[in-house]
Amino acid sequence: MQPRPDAQQPEGSLREGFDAQTRVLGALIVRDLMTRFGRANVGFLWVILEPMLLVSLVLLVRAAIFPPYEHDLEMVVIVLTGYMPLTLYRHITNIGPNLYRRSIPFLYHRHITFLDVLLARSALEFAATTAALVAVYAILLTLQVCSPMKDPGLCAAGWFTMGYLSFGLASLLAILTEVSDTAERFIQPLQYIMLPISGTFYMIAWLPSSVQEVAWYIPLVHCYEMFRAGFFGEEVQTTYAVWYPVAWGTVMAALGIGLIDYVRDRVHTG
Repeated sequence: MQPRPDAQQPEGSLREGFDAQTRVLGALIVRDLMTRFGRANVGFLWVILEPMLLVSLVLLVRAAIFPPYEHDLEMVVIVLTGYMPLTLYRHITNIGPNLYRRSIPFLYHRHITFLDVLLARSALEFAATTAALVAVYAILLTLQVCSPMKDPGLCAAGWFTMGYLSFGLASLLAILTEVSDTAERFIQPLQYIMLPISGTFYMIAWLPSSVQEVAWYIPLVHCYEMFRAGFFGEEVQTTYAVWYPVAWGTVMAALGIGLIDYVRDRVHTG
C-alpha cells in the first residue's frame, strides 16, 4: 500500500525549511566576511589571524617578563586558557550592541530575519575564534613550549559553554541597546569591570576561601575552570558546575530572542 502523497509533506516541508535556513545563514556569513575583509583570499584569513595575533603577542610579552611557571603551572598554558576564552567572549558579545539597527537593510529579503543575522554573526565569530585557538595551540605544541591537554572533551565542553553564554549575553545586549540608547553607554564600562573578575587571570583555588564563595556565582568563572581542567587535568583543583553558565545563557537567550518581535516593531517605527 502506497502512502498518501500528503503524508510526506510535513517531513518534506521541514527539510526544505532547514535547507533554506542553512542557505540564508551561509549567505549572511559570506557577506559579512566580504564586507569586513574584502574579496581577496588573504582577507578571509584575517578573521582567524586577528585573535591569533592578539594571543600570540600576549604570550610573547608574558614569556619575556614572567617566569615560565606560575602556581607550579606552565605560564604559557595559563595565558592561553585565559586569553582565548576571553577573546571568544568579547568577539561574540561585541556583536550585540545596535545589531538590529544596523541590520535593517537585510529585512528587504523576505527570508531573512533579525534572528538569522544574530545567529550568523555569532556562528562566524565562534568559528573564527575556535580556528584561532586550534592554530595557536598547534603551534605551541609543535614548538614544544606547552604540554598536551589532558582531557580534550572537557576543554571542548568549557569552550562551547563559553560560546553559549556569550551568545546569550549578545542576544540580550542587542535588545537592550534598541530599547534604550543609554544602555550602550554602560556596556564598555561593564565589560572592563568583568575583566578582572571573570576568571581570566585567576583560578578559584588560588583565592582565599571567603572570596571563593563569591567567585562561584560569576558564570564566566565556571567556563574558565572547566576549560583549564581539561588542559591541566588533576594537576589543579577546579571548581565548576556545567549547569550554572548554561542556565545563565539560556535565560539571557530566551529573553533576547523572545523580544525580537518587539524590537523589530520599534526599529521599523523609530
